[in-house]
Amino acid sequence: MVAIKRKGIRIKELENYGSSHHPAYTINVELDIDVSESPDTLHMLFSQSGLISRETIPFDVVSDFRGSADDKPFYSAVIMHEGITKEYHVEARDTGGSTKAGIKYEPVVYPEELRLMHPAEFAQLGMEVRAWELHNYKYYFLHFIASKRYESFNILVNREGALTVIRLNLVESGLEEKKAPCSWYLERLSIFDGFNLEEEMKKEIDA
Repeated sequence: MVAIKRKGIRIKELENYGSSHHPAYTINVELDIDVSESPDTLHMLFSQSGLISRETIPFDVVSDFRGSADDKPFYSAVIMHEGITKEYHVEARDTGGSTKAGIKYEPVVYPEELRLMHPAEFAQLGMEVRAWELHNYKYYFLHFIASKRYESFNILVNREGALTVIRLNLVESGLEEKKAPCSWYLERLSIFDGFNLEEEMKKEIDA
């Protein structure tokens, strides 16, 4: 487990866009966590937890799922590969579609020579990760309603002096109750000693 040196939680948005009888909360939470472990060690731990996986960094065409609402990549990192520092990206290329059938996105890996190397395998391939970020934006069109429900997860990990800073942003809309957003991701963030992210976020939401 990873010991936390410093942490902060902020509620950026907590609004009910539904009614008292049929709530539809949008909840947006930001977290900053400082730890001693390197970005590379955290990358390995999150690969083991399933946060860094083909679920979050697809290598096949996906539907209604891209990096972010403002077109960030699924994943980007500064890595050491064969003694050379490289920038690695998995972009989401819009290949078309419709709201009914789904908008399709094709993952594209840069640089080309690393297109078969998935980030979840970096540790076993002997590749060091100096800094990295992961972005997931999933949306679900609501039938018969001119609206959509969405889930957005962002994590940025960088070394700053003697500490590694983890910046998290989790947003979910259409929630029927006040609760921590992005529960699937929260389960896979559970590497911190004595700190339950979901419980701590719920305290802030209820405050």
